[in-house]
Amino acid sequence: MNTLTFSKAKELATWSMFGFLTAFTAALPVKALTTFGNPDDRIVRPPSPFDGVVDVLVQEIIEPDFSNFCSGSLLTTGRHILTAAHCLTDDLGSLNSTNGTVRFELDTGDVILPVTQYFIHPDWKGDFLGGDIAILELGAIAPDAAQRYDIYRDTDEVFQVGTKVGYGNSGNGNEGEVFFDLAKRSGKNRYDSLGDIVDPTITPGALLAYDFDNGLPENDAFGFFFGINDLGLGEEEVFLASGDSGGPTFIDGEIAGVTSFSLGGFFPIDIDPFNNRSFGELGFDTRVSTYASWIDGILSRKTVPEPSTILGSFLVLGFGFLTSKRKSKK
Repeated sequence: MNTLTFSKAKELATWSMFGFLTAFTAALPVKALTTFGNPDDRIVRPPSPFDGVVDVLVQEIIEPDFSNFCSGSLLTTGRHILTAAHCLTDDLGSLNSTNGTVRFELDTGDVILPVTQYFIHPDWKGDFLGGDIAILELGAIAPDAAQRYDIYRDTDEVFQVGTKVGYGNSGNGNEGEVFFDLAKRSGKNRYDSLGDIVDPTITPGALLAYDFDNGLPENDAFGFFFGINDLGLGEEEVFLASGDSGGPTFIDGEIAGVTSFSLGGFFPIDIDPFNNRSFGELGFDTRVSTYASWIDGILSRKTVPEPSTILGSFLVLGFGFLTSKRKSKK
């Protein structure tokens, strides 16, 4: 079985993946899920089972003129949001977020609540090898109309179909992500493998991996690289895009994955030579069951640390390795 490898660096480092040369780039302002067909068909409007999925907006501390847009989901306390660590942190592993807010989109109107505490998993080092998970504590209890979600605790996620939800960019599998309209979208994808199949340095069991299928064997990335053949879910198939970071993947109504990053640009398996979330790319979620005890510990806390004591990291990598956070100048 083949193994993909990549080197870790901040910017302008290169790595090879079956002969494809790619480069790391800094975060760029890019314009919810890319879809198999028409993105309008995947828009979620309230009321829906996903009214507890929120968009997250945080201002950067180091560069206060910039804000980061991500997604998240409301946990059972009604006061905590599960999201991705890289949404909140800088490339040195430190919290880089302030003035955070989350928006609940309800049929009675939007409700915006402030973030008062940020919790980053201690394994998060900014290299996407594990620990890309975080919790936001809100300044008030979420509206009753917003669903609370439990986490998926079983370890049978691989080969199961999950429902992904997010507020990121959108587009279609032939073009990739091409626009941003602040709409929440949902769709499905099947977990093909654990993420450490890609690189043995990834923390075992930390990631769940999938690809963006169009029904054609020549664009089946997991089939080509690893012999795990699956041609997708047809019109229901979706893939992550910038801004979907931190958004949930549900199995049986529980959060099984947190959107993390994608790999692409492996032409001609990827129908586009760039990592733009088109058919043939690989996506990765943080595996929530691996971090269940940490999540439970945060939710049961009676006191919380000062934000300055919470560490993490953020790194956006271009072409071959790219997170799905959306960054915008205010």
